[in-house]
Amino acid sequence: MQIETAFQKVPLPDRQAKPRENGITMMIDWGLPLLNQSGVTEAAGFYIDMAKIAATIAGLMPKKILKQKLANYKDFQISTSQGGLFTEYAYVKGKLNEFFGEVSELGFSAVEISDNLLDWSLKEKRKTIRMAIDDFGLKVLGEVGRKEGVMSDDQVLADLEVCLEAGSSAVFIEAYELFAGENIRSELISEIARRFPREKIIYELPVVVLPGISREFKHKVTSWMVAEFGSEVNLANVEWDEIWMTEMLRRRVADNLEIKDGTGS
Repeated sequence: MQIETAFQKVPLPDRQAKPRENGITMMIDWGLPLLNQSGVTEAAGFYIDMAKIAATIAGLMPKKILKQKLANYKDFQISTSQGGLFTEYAYVKGKLNEFFGEVSELGFSAVEISDNLLDWSLKEKRKTIRMAIDDFGLKVLGEVGRKEGVMSDDQVLADLEVCLEAGSSAVFIEAYELFAGENIRSELISEIARRFPREKIIYELPVVVLPGISREFKHKVTSWMVAEFGSEVNLANVEWDEIWMTEMLRRRVADNLEIKDGTGS
């Protein structure tokens, strides 16, 4: 997907165009109305690769509206998934068959399988991933990490290995596991980057709706991730009004002007 931007005589650093395997930006959708969604995708859809309908919002939205929302994203080559919390809820209620069936019928690009609040074994998680793939033909996005408590480095790495071995196309890493308060678990992040294929790992940014998280800290984290791993690092949980800032940080024209030439080299 190519676009003609303004200021062609003052070119900003280039970045790989869509469809991308690396440099993925996942936008978190907290139930954007269709008109707002249209405005976002028309203005910034070129910089959005994935959209997650957060938490269990997909189950609260009118079906007709949800299907239109998914279709709108597809028109802009933006893949979609539901929040992993919804999968956890379906599992607890014994409704995975019904849930996976409707995820497929509605037209989601993938299903997210997480254990943010769910207490289950890695064996059961692997079984659920395989069920989604084998029985429903779904693409799976795994997620590693909990919203309560902190996993050890070894636990995070083992969970990642299980998700990928089971067939997940990519794996989100829960922000709670990466950023403890105002601190960045840099050693864990570096080990993940060293051990796993770049295109398979998507790092979640902390969301500002949670207690103690400021937008300033989120931007600091984004800048650190880009400085540490380059503009093509995969990032998730970007709000619709943070798309531009994230893209500027990727191209190092929001926090760094030490660019050798107009191509970013």
